[in-house]
Amino acid sequence: MISRRAQENIVALLLLAFFVVVLITSLGFSPRARTVPVPISVLAILLLLFQIFWQNFRPAEELNVDLFEALTGRSPSAGTAQESAPKPVDVGEQKAKESEDWRRILISLGFVGLLVALVLLAGPIPAIFVFTLSYFIVSGHLKPLKAIIYTLAFTVAIYVVFFLILNIQLYHGYLEPVAEYLRRL
Repeated sequence: MISRRAQENIVALLLLAFFVVVLITSLGFSPRARTVPVPISVLAILLLLFQIFWQNFRPAEELNVDLFEALTGRSPSAGTAQESAPKPVDVGEQKAKESEDWRRILISLGFVGLLVALVLLAGPIPAIFVFTLSYFIVSGHLKPLKAIIYTLAFTVAIYVVFFLILNIQLYHGYLEPVAEYLRRL
């Protein structure tokens, strides 16, 4: 029987071979046609090489990840011991929980609506900046200064990838005349 580490290496090497073939094949395309497959395959190759290195040069104990625990932040047995006796349901608590759920859904829809409106008005780059910054601040994931730094880094990375590396002109929204005027300067 093949060990789990060997199985993971085989899968990683097959994926690596696939992306190397994609890279070699796409190098024969025209410059415009290879703007997407080349960066994606290069990134995939780098990530796969990192994965192969990581899974072969780390102790086996550090490689075991429980997906349930990683996603939820608790162990799988955390909720099973307490579920044996059903708790009486308080109608007031249940309605408060339902209204809290609806409030969260409306906030999520508001964020998506804000993103769509910003893309239509100003284009994706300003929309990404405003959306990401507002998400970090409103959700409380980051303090305002850290949120600004991360948002700037993320927005600059998107700009560099699309405008400078891929040379793709993105939609400028209803503010296209302003962007066209600034381009002529």
